[in-house]
Amino acid sequence: MWTLILRVFFSLAGLLPVLVPGVDKAAVRRPPPEAFQKDYFRMPVGLETIRLSGTFGELRSNHFHTGIDISSATGSIGQPIYAAADGFIDRIRVQEGGYGKALYIKHPNGYTTLYAHLDKFSAAVERFVKEAQYKRERFEVDLYPADGAFKVEKGEQIGRMGNTGSSEGPHLHFEIRRSADQKALNPLLFGLPIPDRVPPELRDMKVYILNEQREVLSSLPFPIERRPNGAYGVKGDTVRIPAWRVGFGLKAFDQSTGNTHNKNGLFALTLLANGQPAFQWHAAEIDFDESRYLNAHADYAAHERYGAWFHRCFVLPGDRLSNYARTETLGAVPLYKEKPTRITLQASDSYNNISEITFWVLRAEPGPQTRPPHQFELPFLSENHVDLDGFSLTIPKGALYETLFFQYSASPPRSGWFAPVHHIHHDAVPLHRYCTLRLRPDNLPESLRPKAVIARIGNRRPVNCGGKWTGEFLETRVRDFGDYSIVADTTPPTIKPLIFSADMRRKATIALRISDDFRTEGNADGLSYRGTVDGKWILFEYDQKHARLTHRFDGRIAAGQHTLRLAVTDDRGNTAVFERNFIR
Repeated sequence: MWTLILRVFFSLAGLLPVLVPGVDKAAVRRPPPEAFQKDYFRMPVGLETIRLSGTFGELRSNHFHTGIDISSATGSIGQPIYAAADGFIDRIRVQEGGYGKALYIKHPNGYTTLYAHLDKFSAAVERFVKEAQYKRERFEVDLYPADGAFKVEKGEQIGRMGNTGSSEGPHLHFEIRRSADQKALNPLLFGLPIPDRVPPELRDMKVYILNEQREVLSSLPFPIERRPNGAYGVKGDTVRIPAWRVGFGLKAFDQSTGNTHNKNGLFALTLLANGQPAFQWHAAEIDFDESRYLNAHADYAAHERYGAWFHRCFVLPGDRLSNYARTETLGAVPLYKEKPTRITLQASDSYNNISEITFWVLRAEPGPQTRPPHQFELPFLSENHVDLDGFSLTIPKGALYETLFFQYSASPPRSGWFAPVHHIHHDAVPLHRYCTLRLRPDNLPESLRPKAVIARIGNRRPVNCGGKWTGEFLETRVRDFGDYSIVADTTPPTIKPLIFSADMRRKATIALRISDDFRTEGNADGLSYRGTVDGKWILFEYDQKHARLTHRFDGRIAAGQHTLRLAVTDDRGNTAVFERNFIR
């Protein structure tokens, strides 16, 4: 298994590793490369300026990044996007969030490429999509054209770069997937021409005191030094840690040649204890069903509290991610009082540029490890139930990454709320699966039962998590610990015209902004909308980032007097209507 992982790890044949000063070259293994087709795919953009704003396997909120992000060469939308190889369009998807406007091209070599956040498809595909949208009377569509209906050749323009969906700036999200199982593969392993002779930069470390099950008892800072010769080290080189067993965490990022704007992700991490592999993680491929295990691989609490991304260089007991080598200790390193252990951490990018830090550790006298105050001990291998007066929580098996010492308290409801504020453990502890939360209301009028929701209480407005009645309890699914209560949503959404007047003869679009009192998550539905002109459905494209609906005049609305009607409905059935006459 270790040999196979290393074959993937060092998959680019003919590239010698770039090493920062001090790297032990003997520790860098160079077995035969994995069979990635290096000359099959071309870059999906022009080669004038290639700048990556995201790499494969990069740590993101609740998921690993499953492609590469190619920034706009001009800083704006509209850059041509090209097919990476011959094939046919297998899927066309339009979403309000997520990938926005996306194309999937299936290739005869067994791979599928994905092009996401597009501003426009090719003219033929645009017509195909719009016909489907009008037929289904909805903006969001997921279409599977017949095989060969839209054939493409390598280098053929298939669309233009955009900023649609959950994109935070003009760029192309590009993926390569294995068609048979739809697992995402690292595009940088296919020989794309991106110059990179820059090794990763190591920024910080943490040490975690572990029990026999690799559960975290506590953690300590473990600062890194950058020596004058460029090598990495720690103060004193030999460090005493008061623990029987430890794991390490590394904060690091990567850049490519000429690209100093972004702090991109790593490709692989290796931890050696006395020269023997104790841990390895790699980002050669990612199973979408496993991507949320990022919250076990990364130090979730450090990111939630400080915005810092630390890779754990050990495997939590409930982490089922398949991107680890199955070493004997899975990164848990035993310490000895008189026998130092030599630790080496290697961070690599996809082009086998490697940075390394080496130090020695000894065991100091371990101090007592006290458990935090708690009401319940919840094993991660079991389904767990917490049932108290007015409160019930079911945590399914597989939702926890390690045993949880569960804390709960309640405080009086705020004015206008209909349940105590239930303080459910800490929001710095991740949940892998949805949990079932049931709350019993206090003094809720019967007339407000259809409007009641379970809300997560944050620093800003409460977040609507939905809810359905099961007897006297309101029930929903949540995937975050934190503070929850019951509120009533009786306020309809708001509709604000941005581009609209009685005379639209010289306008190219109608644009309106829609908003609601509550954001939504979990079981709650977002805003739904329906626009008509003279009683017939018209297409409004929804820009989720700016809460903006846009209709582009395309000849379907004839010259003359018309009536626009837009109805917007929230999760609890509150509806706002905008109805105006205009001339076209």
